[in-house]
Amino acid sequence: MPRGTTARAESVLLRPADPFDLIRWLARSQSDPRKAVAELVQNSIDARARRILIERRRVRRSPALAIRDDGEGVLPELPREDALRTIATNIGTSRKRNLTPLERHAQVVAGKYGIGLLGFWSVGRRMDIRSRVHGSEVFVLRLREDEERAEIFRDRMAMDSESTFTEVVITEVHAAAARILSGRRLSEYLSAELRGPLLATGADVSIHDGLARGLAPKHFRVVPRRYTGEPLNLPATVEVPGYSAMRIELYFARGAERPAVELACAGTLVADDLGGLASLGLAEPPWLGRGLSGLIDFADFAVPPGTRRGVVPDAAAEAFARALGELAPLVSAELDRMDRERGAAANRQVMNDLRRAFRGLRNRLPQYELPAVEGEGEAAASRTSGILPLGESPGADPAEDPPGEGGDDGETGAGPALELFPPGPLAAVTITPAELAIAAGRERRVRAVATDDAGRALGAAPDLTFAWSANPDVLSIVGGGPRPALLAAATARPGMRETFQVLARQGERVATAGATATVVDPADVEAGGKLGIPEPELLDEPGAGWRSRFLGQRWQVNSGHEDFAALAGDAKSRLRYLLTLLAKEIVARTHGGPGADSALEGLVEILAHTERNLRGG
Repeated sequence: MPRGTTARAESVLLRPADPFDLIRWLARSQSDPRKAVAELVQNSIDARARRILIERRRVRRSPALAIRDDGEGVLPELPREDALRTIATNIGTSRKRNLTPLERHAQVVAGKYGIGLLGFWSVGRRMDIRSRVHGSEVFVLRLREDEERAEIFRDRMAMDSESTFTEVVITEVHAAAARILSGRRLSEYLSAELRGPLLATGADVSIHDGLARGLAPKHFRVVPRRYTGEPLNLPATVEVPGYSAMRIELYFARGAERPAVELACAGTLVADDLGGLASLGLAEPPWLGRGLSGLIDFADFAVPPGTRRGVVPDAAAEAFARALGELAPLVSAELDRMDRERGAAANRQVMNDLRRAFRGLRNRLPQYELPAVEGEGEAAASRTSGILPLGESPGADPAEDPPGEGGDDGETGAGPALELFPPGPLAAVTITPAELAIAAGRERRVRAVATDDAGRALGAAPDLTFAWSANPDVLSIVGGGPRPALLAAATARPGMRETFQVLARQGERVATAGATATVVDPADVEAGGKLGIPEPELLDEPGAGWRSRFLGQRWQVNSGHEDFAALAGDAKSRLRYLLTLLAKEIVARTHGGPGADSALEGLVEILAHTERNLRGG
C-alpha cells in the first residue's frame, strides 16, 4: 500500500447473535426482588394510578404476589390484545424514552428502557399481566422465566371488575424472594425507594400480606419516608450548566448510626450513598463523615438499565459532580454553623445543669467558699453564692429553692427522715460559718442550726425563734430567722474582727452561740470577681495527670484525661464527672492543706472508676 494512503473502513451494524440470549442477560442483571417489585409499582404510578394494592397470597398452594392499580392502563390508545403484544415484542424500547429530562423530572418518570418487566425473573417463575380499559374485555399477557415465547389470551372477567384496571400477578415465587418480600419489609423498602414519586403524585399504595402468620400485622400503607435531622439552610435547587437543575434536600442527622446522602434520578432512587459512587469521586467531606443525610435528585443521569442502580460516568455525571463541588463549601459552612450552635447549646446546658446542681449550696452549707467567676452580674452571682447585694431581702429566693427541692430544715428534697420520736427539745445552737470574711459595705448570709440533746436538727419548729445581735458600729443584722444576712458598715476598716451572736429560744429553753467576722477591703473582693459557678475551660492534655485546676478565675478541665475521654460520650456521665471535679475544687479551697489534693484526687479517681463501670453495664 503506498505511503500516506489509508485503508477504507468497513461499516458493520451491531446485532446480537441470539436476541433472547441478550434478553436473558438483561433479566438476570436484576438480582434484587424488592427492586423488581418497585419497578412494577413505578409503572403503575407512571400510568397515573391513584390507588395501588400489593397483595401476598397463595395461588394453587404456591406463594404469589399481585399488584393491582386503577391507572389509565397499558398503552390505553390500543386494543388490549395489540397493547400487550406491543410491550412483549418491543423489549428495550419505551415511549418514556422520547421524553426530555425536564419532562421526565416533571412527571417523576425514570424508566426509559422498556425492560422493567423482565425483573420478575428475580421474584418468581411466571408473570401474568391482566389489562382492561374503558370497559373492554380482559386480556392477559403471560411470561415465563427463561422462556422465549409468551402467551396472550382472553380471560374471564369478574362481576365486580373495574372498567379500567391493570393487574400483575407473579406466581411460583422463589423461596429466597418470599423471605424478603414480607409485608413489613416491602413497605419499608418502597417507602424509601419510591419516596420521590409518592410525594409528587400522592398515589395511595397499600400492602395486604395474606401470608403473614398468626397475629402478625397484615395491612400496611407505604408512606413516603421522612428524613430526620435538622434541615440545612440551602437553596432547594442548584443549576447544573447545560443540564436540568438538581433538587437538594439535606439534613444534619445528629446521632444517626449511618447517615448518608441518597441519589435519585427523576424521583427514583439510584444510590443509597452518594459518597459510595466511585464514578462521581465524591467520597470526601462534607458528603462523608459530617453526619449529612437527605436526597439529591438529578434527572439527567444515565442509569444502568438492568439494575437501575448507580450512575453511568458520562458528561452529565461529570457536570453534576462539578456542580456539587461548587456547592460543597456552602454545605460545609452550614454544617460548621450547626456544630457551633450545637456546641454553644451544649455548653449552655452544662452550665445550667451545674448551676442547678449547686443551687442553694451557700444557704445550706455556708462554710464552703465558691470560686470567683468572671462576668457574673452581682445579683445573679450573689444568689448563686449566697452573698446578697445591699438592700436585697435575705428571704428565700424562689428560683434558688423551688418547692420540693429543700428548705430551711436543710433537707435535700427527699423529705424528712422518718424517726420514732420527733427531735427536741432545744439543747444547743451553732452558727455556720463560725468564721467568715466580709467586705466593708457588703452583706454575707449566715445560718443558725438548733439541735436537741442527741444532736438532731430541730429544723423549722413552729415555737423556735432566733434573736441576733452584733456591734452596730461595725455589723448589722438584716432580716431574721435562722438565715439572716450580716452587713458590714461602709466605714468599717479592713482587718477589724467582730463577734456576733444568736439566741435561740423554744419555750423556756434557751441556747446561744457566737461567730467571728473579719472585715476585708472591697477592692480585694472585686479583684477576685464575683462568687459563683465557673464555666469549665477544656484543655486537651492527654499526657498530664491532672483532672482539673483553677488558674486565677479560670476553671480548667483536662479533656485529654482518660477518665474524661471515657465519660464524655454520655451527657449524664459527663455532667456527673464535672460535678465531682467542681466539688473537689470547692472542698480544696475551703479545707485545703498538706495532702488534701492527693486525697481529693483519689476520691475523684474512685468515683470516675465506678461511673465508667456503671455506664459500661
